[in-house]
Amino acid sequence: MNKTISDIIEEFIISSLDDDSFIELSRNDLAKFFACVPSQINYVLNTRFTINRGFVVESQRGGGGYIKVTKLKDDNENYLKSALDNCSEPTSLIRANQIVSTLADKKIITNDESEIIKSAISDKALNNPINMENILRSNILKQVIIELMKKEK
Repeated sequence: MNKTISDIIEEFIISSLDDDSFIELSRNDLAKFFACVPSQINYVLNTRFTINRGFVVESQRGGGGYIKVTKLKDDNENYLKSALDNCSEPTSLIRANQIVSTLADKKIITNDESEIIKSAISDKALNNPINMENILRSNILKQVIIELMKKEK
């Protein structure tokens, strides 16, 4: 089977990670190295280094821009991925509290952290004039879970 440039770029990034939990790369340097356009690097990152595949990609564009690829730890990874999927839609307070309680039950976070997160996503904290609490709650939980996934490594 012939490997595509995307396969080769993916293998390079994965092999560069080795035992490290993350690697920082330059999009332009990678594009030059593989003699491709930077959008090819973006394509590989967006399709092959997703949360569902166990990675978080952060990027900063501009002169000193970089790409940071973080490999998520396997422990609790399936629950965190599932919790993240549950936050893809606006999340009710009841559902959000269930997710946070399970994070504490699984010892991914402490009981104190659970109470702090529950307070931050409460209706009282998210009260706003345009009734967007469930959307805001979902966005907050997504970011908390992504950070937890990074720390699992």
